[in-house]
Amino acid sequence: MKHITFNSTSHQRFESGIPVRGLQSCNRAIEIKPNTDGCKGYNIDAGDGYIITIFNMDGNHPLWGNNVQMTPKPMRIVQKSSDKIVLRGYPCLAMGPFGWVDFDGSDYGITINFDGETISQCTLHMYDRNVNIEYYK
Repeated sequence: MKHITFNSTSHQRFESGIPVRGLQSCNRAIEIKPNTDGCKGYNIDAGDGYIITIFNMDGNHPLWGNNVQMTPKPMRIVQKSSDKIVLRGYPCLAMGPFGWVDFDGSDYGITINFDGETISQCTLHMYDRNVNIEYYK
């Protein structure tokens, strides 16, 4: 899979499979790029999997001053078919305020759904919270 960015204009949050808060009109960009150089803040090997980042295209966050909605997460493909690719994070070391700490990236995943060669939807999975956020075109 090559470097792709999926632009979404709306999303729906699901908690334990139940839709909450209604359909949200928000501009997000989901970037999926091959891990060619590792990932800043993680102790991972270059060339291993993909780096997933979600951006808020409506503006910068007032506290941290950028538009990163979800910080970069290293993930690997765990399932692939003609209409879907599923990636999931994995345990690794992440830089914390006091040095390297264990980070269970397997709490995060993303599903990319295709309609032919076009991405039709992406779903962010936060497994530890039983939350899914479906991003639509």
